Amino acid sequence: MSILSYLKQTWGQDPDNPELTRAQHKTLMRQVPLMYAVMLVNVATPAILFHGEAPFFLTGTVPMLIAAVFIYRAITLYRARDTEQTHAQILQGFRTITKVGVTMSIIMTCWALALFEYGDDLLKGQITAFVGITMLTAVTCLMPLRQVALIVFVAVALPTSVFLLLQRDQVFTGVAINMIIITSAMLLVLRRSHDDFRQRVEKQVELDNQKRELEHLNRAVLRAANEDNLTGLPNRRHFLEKLSEHLEKARTTQRHFAVGLVDLDGFKPVNDLMGYHVGDRLLAEVAARLRAVAPEHITVARIGGDEFGLIFPDADDDERLRKECRNILAALEPEFQLEEGTVAISGTCGIACCTGPDCHTAELFEHAGYALHYGKDSGESGTITIFSDYHERAIKDSAAIGKRLREADLAAVLQLEYQPIIESRSGRTLGMEALARWTDPVLGRVPPDVFIRTAEQTGMIGKVTLTLLGKALSEAAHWPEDNYLSFNLSAQDICSHETMTAIFAAIGRSNISPCRLVFEITESSVMQNFDRAVQSLETLKAAGCHLALDDFGTGYSSLSYVRRLPIDRVKVDASFLRGIEKDAVSLNLVKTISEMCENLNLQCILEGVETRTQADLLNDIGCTAYQGYLFARPMSPHTLAAWRHEYENQTRIAG
Repeated sequence: MSILSYLKQTWGQDPDNPELTRAQHKTLMRQVPLMYAVMLVNVATPAILFHGEAPFFLTGTVPMLIAAVFIYRAITLYRARDTEQTHAQILQGFRTITKVGVTMSIIMTCWALALFEYGDDLLKGQITAFVGITMLTAVTCLMPLRQVALIVFVAVALPTSVFLLLQRDQVFTGVAINMIIITSAMLLVLRRSHDDFRQRVEKQVELDNQKRELEHLNRAVLRAANEDNLTGLPNRRHFLEKLSEHLEKARTTQRHFAVGLVDLDGFKPVNDLMGYHVGDRLLAEVAARLRAVAPEHITVARIGGDEFGLIFPDADDDERLRKECRNILAALEPEFQLEEGTVAISGTCGIACCTGPDCHTAELFEHAGYALHYGKDSGESGTITIFSDYHERAIKDSAAIGKRLREADLAAVLQLEYQPIIESRSGRTLGMEALARWTDPVLGRVPPDVFIRTAEQTGMIGKVTLTLLGKALSEAAHWPEDNYLSFNLSAQDICSHETMTAIFAAIGRSNISPCRLVFEITESSVMQNFDRAVQSLETLKAAGCHLALDDFGTGYSSLSYVRRLPIDRVKVDASFLRGIEKDAVSLNLVKTISEMCENLNLQCILEGVETRTQADLLNDIGCTAYQGYLFARPMSPHTLAAWRHEYENQTRIAG
């Protein structure tokens, strides 16, 4: 390595280290103005002391020019102290500082040595001190630029020392030697100081990088903890935190807010029929639409599954709440274009308002959930239900029903009524549907849909089902062999291994052949756990039982379920028969369903037949089996025998 290369490597600027360069620049911006201030004092002192001893050119003109340069440079650097500069601009500034600093040090040294000739021994000593102070000031203040120290040593210290040695005075000779020794020591100290400075900068850079990485990691962890990874929306945890913040504000400001729960209508069939990967993409598309349409003040989060949460910060006006929610749900109305096909869904929303300081998270969620399910139970998709005093009373009534149901002797209080299913051509009775009834000593007669739903909510539906099935099997044993028993199973029944095992055991203990049993299930019941439901239904089918899909046409994807479920008959919901006497469209729709069942080798049973006109129209289009008030209302087992005898006589006479 050449001497020049060594000097450049050891004392030169390191342009490839931006962090070090920026740290040097920051330090210099603080020190260089101070250096110029010290230099101004240094210039003023010799000028004053030599005034009258040396020419005015040396005591007036030169000092003022030097001072003007110092003041200009100090002002320029002070103004630029907060200016953001690029790496290249900083390096250019270093070169300027180095040139100006070294040039001015040389000029001041030459000026001082020129004054040297005009002074006595005392003034000459002052000049020597001036040169030393000037050199120390320049080297110390420009220390971040290590090349300055070497240049000042070569350009100032060495010429000055030689000048003093030429004076052939022992005092100046000693000063010159001392200057060489001290300057050399300073070079070593300054180089080590610069190395320490660089190491501190590099260490700080390393710490800053680690800090940034840690902050990035913390942000990633926080994002993962608060963001749903599928949709990018806030997750349940973040939603609950936001809810807690609103609760705190509500307690202090008395401001009302609301919580909404949105459930997607028609999402489960997409998952079941098209696959979970399609369902995931659909959820992501839903989230994108909700995020795009929801105003900034409304929090939108994915709570779980196909359920989304909303927080409305202003809940003083129910109509405004409905409007805001309606606008959000409207974003789901356009069909979703996926690779696998077009998907149409909608959303149902339940809302609970916090109108006082006594609100709690669990209560708001419970009320919003109740309002949501109340809306879904209405049978209309896209409904918006705000929890009210009516729902509050319904919850209390449900709690009372649940309490009475838990305390009741089910075998004693649960009864069955039976409604016949009639063949259209012959008029003969095909079978009977068992319908649950409960009359409580305190509550009176409780509607079946109410206590069945309560039994599901309280986890008692299995006991209710088995109690009723036992009674139905016992009663059906006395019926004619060509009459079957039609019995309803709930979603929890067909998804419960324990209940299904007990059902098979009850069938085995009865005197009824499995082929005389028809188990009715609804589309909504199999949607909750499609795979588990199909497994249970296939087991019933293998045992010889028959299966019917009840309330056909009221679900979201009935035709798909007809194809995938092991059913052998379809019960068309009574809503299809309303107005059939005057509405040709309804009649044609029923005809289409009947023909579809015939093509699929499925028995088609029309529910809700109430008039002879309806029956005649249905006969004309080829329907074969009916159930409704035209033939008989649900009746007790004691009334059933008498009805059967009278009906068969009427049928025989009419035939």
